[in-house]
Formats: sequence, structure tokens, C-alpha cells
Amino acid sequence: MSFFDFFLSEEKKITKNRHRLTSRDSQPEDREGAARWLAENGSPKALLALLSRFDMKLEHQLNDKAEKEFVYSLVLGLGDKAVKPLRSWLKQARQVSLPLKLHLELSDVESTVKLVFKLLQAELERDDFKPEKKNALLVWLTEHRHDGALEVAAPFVDDFDENVRCSALEVLVNQQDDAAAAILEKRFTNDDEDSNRLRHRVAEVFATRGWPVSDADAFGRHLPDGYVIAEGRVRAR
Repeated sequence: MSFFDFFLSEEKKITKNRHRLTSRDSQPEDREGAARWLAENGSPKALLALLSRFDMKLEHQLNDKAEKEFVYSLVLGLGDKAVKPLRSWLKQARQVSLPLKLHLELSDVESTVKLVFKLLQAELERDDFKPEKKNALLVWLTEHRHDGALEVAAPFVDDFDENVRCSALEVLVNQQDDAAAAILEKRFTNDDEDSNRLRHRVAEVFATRGWPVSDADAFGRHLPDGYVIAEGRVRAR
């Protein structure tokens, strides 16, 4: 920090260090120094500024990874103090993988899953044709089973983006809940569905789980090669 920085207000110091931390034009040592300053300051605004480094990406992947790991360790070292800023940051974050991993380490699975539910609901209401964040949240959720996951993920099976639909499908499948069958059959038989990947996966799941289909004619019209309907169930040939 320069001599003149001492005359800046706290808010301006945070802003200046955030800019240093997230600027690709900054020297690596300046970004590291800014990260340390923000962590030591420890205010909610400073921690939000520190977390913003996760959204910035350097061209040199190894350097980018090393810097993010350093920021990760700084936030982790703050303990409970970082949880509330993390939750606030995740509402606006574009990249959620590392912040969610941090939240899981600093809290527990239950509170992190419920946070993801809230974030997905916010994405559903936003509907801004930017699928990357909701897809990342759904991918994270595929690794966790929860009573509320079926209800939360179900609307995304009808998303405009194929990756989001397929990720939502995997959340439903991994819940090991037979109630998913009706949701997946409805999407599978939708004439507007244009994803062969989704239809192949749904057919595979129905065949593997032995789920009955409620409308064999409609299901059969969309079956991919290698599957048939026999006695009201999907069978692999």
C-alpha cells in the first residue's frame, strides 16, 4: 500500500484492493498483497471483494489456479466469519464451484444444499437466458440426496438449455425416488424436446429401473434405437 493510501477512506481502500485483486494487468505480487489486505481487514465488504477473485480468470491456467487456491485458503482461515459473506457472494457470483466448496467446509451439507435450493429458485425467477450458473448449481446438486431436491430440480427439466435439462435430469435420477419417473416421462414425450442425449438417458434410466410408462404409445414414438416397449416398460434390445 502506498503512502497516499493512508488518506483514503475504508471503502475506497477496499475498492482499490478489489481492483488490484481482479485486474489482469496487476502484477501477481500486487494481487497477492491485495488479497492479504482484504482478508486482514475482514469486514463484510472486504470479504465480498476478496471473494470476487473467484469470478476472474487469468489466461495462464496454472497461475490462475494457484491464486484462487491462495484466496481459498485465506477465506477458509477466517472460519465462521466468512460464511455470511459467502452466502451473499453466491447470490451474485458467476462461478460457484469454489465458493460452494468453501461454504461446505465452513458449514455443513444440509445448510449448503438448502442454500443451493435458494440459489436455484432465484435463477428460475430470473430467467435471463444465462444458463451457466444454474447448470453449475444443478451439477453440484447431483452429488447430494435431499427430500427437497426433486421439487427444486423438476422445473429445470423444461429449461431452454440442453445442458441444464440434462443436469436437472441427473439430479432427479440420483435421488433414487420413483416419483421422478412421471416428471421424466412428461419431458421425454414432449414433442418439443430436441435432445437425443436427454432421450437416450431417460430411456436408459427407465430400462434400468424397470419403471412402468403411463402412455406406451407416446413413449414409444420417441424411443431411441436400441430400446423397445414391452408389457408397459422400457427394455433394452
